[in-house]
Amino acid sequence: MFRHRLGTPGQLACFLAVLLAAVLLGGPRAPLALALAVALALAFHPAALRVARSATVWAFVALLLVSGALWLGAPDARLGPVPVSTAGLRGGLWMAARALAILLAARGLAASTSPGELAGLLERAGLPGLGFTLGVAVNLLPALEQSSRHAWDTLRMRGGLRHRRRDGLRLATLTVMSGALRRADEIAIAAEARGFGLRRARPPALRRGPLDLPVAAALAVTVALLALAR
Repeated sequence: MFRHRLGTPGQLACFLAVLLAAVLLGGPRAPLALALAVALALAFHPAALRVARSATVWAFVALLLVSGALWLGAPDARLGPVPVSTAGLRGGLWMAARALAILLAARGLAASTSPGELAGLLERAGLPGLGFTLGVAVNLLPALEQSSRHAWDTLRMRGGLRHRRRDGLRLATLTVMSGALRRADEIAIAAEARGFGLRRARPPALRRGPLDLPVAAALAVTVALLALAR
């Protein structure tokens, strides 16, 4: 395993390579993007392979196959009383392969790289203050979840969902949004009081690995060859 020898730039290169391969390789070549995603997952982020245990993922794949067989292309076969299209089934299979490739790459990036590391990389690319912004957004998620739950429970206990359900949902949405804006304003005031500014902000430390450059170069060549091959 080489996952401990790959830093944030290398992990991002793996994700972008799979994403680019999934976009460029269509039709019968789509499984090549999935094969690339599986190979990178095995080498650098095996935790991403846990998506194979998800029933939701396989239900999504089955939905793509069924929808392709039923609605893509002219029916040329029958599955019992149902007419199906073999060309549409193949199209659904190619779509499923590309979707699984992107999902594996995204899971691998999420499992191997923290949001702070990605923010540091983007800040060095010319987006100052992104680390602070991303950190605030991530830290706001539990508060937003709690606020949403409280607003929903209050509305339900007061009978707001029994009559005029649409107005109740609108009021609940406005309550959550106003709470989020108020919380964000409090964080901005606290940051300003502590002297935070984009000019003085330092990007988070970037984790580097000895294989970042070789892996990125090899992936660039691999994707280019796959895209050009016919």
